[in-house]
Amino acid sequence: MFMVTEQVLAGQKILITRPLKQSKILAILIENAGGEAIVLPVIDIEAVDPALWNQQPLNVYDWLIFVSRNAVDCFVAGWQHPLPEALQLAAVGNGTAAAMRAQGLKVDLQPARATGSEGLLAMEAMQQIANQQVLIVRGVGGRELLADTLAARGASISYMEVYRRALAAPDTSALATALTADKVICTSVAGVNNLYQLFGPDMAILIKKPLVVLSERIKQHALALGFERVFVTADADDKAILQRLTEMDG
Repeated sequence: MFMVTEQVLAGQKILITRPLKQSKILAILIENAGGEAIVLPVIDIEAVDPALWNQQPLNVYDWLIFVSRNAVDCFVAGWQHPLPEALQLAAVGNGTAAAMRAQGLKVDLQPARATGSEGLLAMEAMQQIANQQVLIVRGVGGRELLADTLAARGASISYMEVYRRALAAPDTSALATALTADKVICTSVAGVNNLYQLFGPDMAILIKKPLVVLSERIKQHALALGFERVFVTADADDKAILQRLTEMDG
């Protein structure tokens, strides 16, 4: 595990808004760096009944692409059949690939840097994709960039939507504690939107705090909603988030 030996976040309270399961390692890294992690999930992950999935046999596909750790975990929990040996499995980033390996799945393709769909799309294997059958495992109503780009390159795209995102319901005490944070981490557009729904008028307090996000797309969305100082990580993994926290202005 990545370790921090210096107390570079000493005295700082860091608000983590990721779903609970995805917050654990990041919270440990923050604590190891001397900070206090305030974990307030703003998104709940709810598994979709496998009976509602696209249950077409997987041997008709060339690629199975997982877009998140939640996609991996929900797929493995609900899929009861062996995977075809010829099926190639891809991950959009390091966290997704780690979840695949933890679940006993092979990883045939992953980008060197975890930059979301863009990183996977830049890889050579995703350039020569014409006439191949691709199944994307994701949440309900996920981002369309991956599918649209691969379809434009000649691939045939299908979805398997294995989870849905719901607005979390923290109590008033947890919300009050979150407002004491010095810095905020938000890792998706949906997370930014949910912050506004949960905090209402109190967002006037949060938007003045430095915000760490994973992409320029999320940054522009947060700025449009009123955040004043938004910092983008160099990568999407926990180490890159911690690095940005230590480098940014308070």
